[in-house]
Amino acid sequence: MLVLFLNKFDKYWDGKLDQLRKAFPGHSFVSYLDHKDPKELLPEADVLVKGSLGKEELAKAVKLKAVFVPWTGVDGLPLTELKKRSIILANNHGNAEVVAERAIALAMAVTGRVVELHKNLERGVWLGRPSSKELTWFSMIGRKCAILGLGQIGQKIATFLKAFRCRINGFKKEPTGDYPGIDFLTNDIIQAVTGAELVFVALPLTSETFAIVNQEVLDAMGSAYLINISRGKVVEERALAESLMSGKLAGAAIDVWYDYPSIDRPVTLPSRYPIHMLPNVVISPHVGSWTTESMQAMVDETVESIGHYLLTGNPIDVVDLEKAY
Repeated sequence: MLVLFLNKFDKYWDGKLDQLRKAFPGHSFVSYLDHKDPKELLPEADVLVKGSLGKEELAKAVKLKAVFVPWTGVDGLPLTELKKRSIILANNHGNAEVVAERAIALAMAVTGRVVELHKNLERGVWLGRPSSKELTWFSMIGRKCAILGLGQIGQKIATFLKAFRCRINGFKKEPTGDYPGIDFLTNDIIQAVTGAELVFVALPLTSETFAIVNQEVLDAMGSAYLINISRGKVVEERALAESLMSGKLAGAAIDVWYDYPSIDRPVTLPSRYPIHMLPNVVISPHVGSWTTESMQAMVDETVESIGHYLLTGNPIDVVDLEKAY
């Protein structure tokens, strides 16, 4: 069986490949470090490791049986085509804890006015001392929160929020099971956000969650803070911009966006609206997973899942192609 790695590679990945080669000598493992253009081997690949996959690439991979995404999100893959061909799709959740940490850091930054006050003090402007302007910032302690999406990341956010003695509403499409830290569980998104002072968006991007946080939901949030660490397009862009610019929302902290840079357009604003210019918004360039520990954890889980697949025919974390998560 040929396992083809078309993802970005480094020494850590290479070391893990050596482990796979030793553990499974009857299989071949090929990356960019082994072949000048491993894409040439797509017609021979049984297993593919890649974060995004075009329909043309998939069509070339005529022997493909499984795809492993080396992170959580699978919105960059042709799920319908994978389903038609009965190709297994696997992801992993090695980044869950640090993405949740990033969500809390962003929440504290926007509620504590950290960036706003930093910029003021850079110019020598003090608020709250000799200034006539009163300074207050919003403490997260004891607040009512809502978490939209209770996957691994959403559950970790709940764990962290409990350290602040927060009361937490959880939104989940199928509200069954036990979710530690969640005080109220519902499949009604309006019910989840009503009365919440902070709303954390941790939903996967699917056809059902696209723009699910729309004007109606934002209006139901009142003067809450919104923190998005999932995918930008889960929140309707224009509605978010208008709610922030009008002052309806108290603020937002955002790590995921609508416009991203490319090779021919490396300098790119994150939205067609001036969200990034607002003083009550903290922005971050989609780096929730970007810690050394998180990157290595995702590699570890991907490699472990590949090994499990080679032994049993089943990856550890299989994506439901109907649900897209």
